[in-house]
Amino acid sequence: MKKILMMSYRFPYPLIDGSRIRIYNIGKMLAEKYQVDLLAINEGDIAIENIRKTKNIFNKVIPFSFNPIWFKINTLKGIFSKDSLQIYYHHFNKVQKWIDLHYNEYDLIFCVHIRMTKYLRNANSIPKVIDFIDATSINYQEAQKNSTGMWRFIYPIENKRALSYEIKILKEYDKAFITSPFDKKYLNNNNNTKDSNCNIVVIPNGVNEELLKRKNKFTEENWIVFLGKMNTAPNVDAVIYFANEIFPLIRNKKNGIKFVIVGSSPIRNVLKLVKKKNVEVTGFVEDPYEYLEKAKIIVAPLRFSAGTQYKILESMSLGKVVVTTPKGARGISGEDGKHFVVADGEEEMVKNILDLLNDESKRNEIGNNARELIKQKYRWDIIRKDLYKEIDNVLEINYKI
Repeated sequence: MKKILMMSYRFPYPLIDGSRIRIYNIGKMLAEKYQVDLLAINEGDIAIENIRKTKNIFNKVIPFSFNPIWFKINTLKGIFSKDSLQIYYHHFNKVQKWIDLHYNEYDLIFCVHIRMTKYLRNANSIPKVIDFIDATSINYQEAQKNSTGMWRFIYPIENKRALSYEIKILKEYDKAFITSPFDKKYLNNNNNTKDSNCNIVVIPNGVNEELLKRKNKFTEENWIVFLGKMNTAPNVDAVIYFANEIFPLIRNKKNGIKFVIVGSSPIRNVLKLVKKKNVEVTGFVEDPYEYLEKAKIIVAPLRFSAGTQYKILESMSLGKVVVTTPKGARGISGEDGKHFVVADGEEEMVKNILDLLNDESKRNEIGNNARELIKQKYRWDIIRKDLYKEIDNVLEINYKI
């Protein structure tokens, strides 16, 4: 049995955001066929129970937890570098020493995100694959327009660095995975070395079978719901934008409508939104999917994003209609008006939401179509076959050499 070292920039459990869900499920699939050890870095302590959960899947778990302040101190080391600040943020000498000592024990290294690649700059004796998850530079590029404070200076610099670094990594790894065809095309278009284009393979995000098996026991409330981890820049920007610019126009036309923001770790600017009429911020909840099931409409008003949005896939899997932006929808192989509704700008979003609030049959039709699309394209048992094929391909090529 081939041995794989999976290196992650965050501990994959609990499953509180899209990246952790992806890391956990890809690790689980790999561990069903190969002997997989997980090395994971985490900001802050890792609960013993969460380590135990991952040990049920992996052959060995090597956790490294550091005080969040050290991540910020690490970033200072990269200010005068040409490389992305992210790789410095996650780089620790203690982890580097472990990798230098042990990486040759494995047949393949599976690196999660560019944030972990600095550890492997000298590990050239065995095959390496990377899961970009998404093209990080897209987020930086698109976030510039609405950035404030220090981010107005950081985003332009980090955008150039991140894109340049992503292209460089493509040349150093045997295979690169990414969630979205849009992100793949973006990297290919910015890559002057055509030989590495074939190295990028789309491995989409999947939805857990438990969601597809859920039976909605709830009657619809007069709710519009947003689901997402509420300390990430795209999500924070989306809910503040919606609460300030869009929801008041809907509320004026639709009596009793409520905007419910569901997700862990809401920052201060998100918590302040409860001062607005009919806006609720839940923070962490045990079962966020109950809120989705009760909602009439799910919104994902993202003004910048990369990859495939879990919040949209999960909502679709529950048979709910999702109203999003072109940037929110572009990572999903669905059709506007059939599998979700795309609105470009405030007026169009207000109109589409009001129309759907007044048309239950249309909501049900789009929701049912969405659920079928998830069943056909976004289930982990479907994705597993492509993942195994690509990993086996890298291992066979290496061993033939």
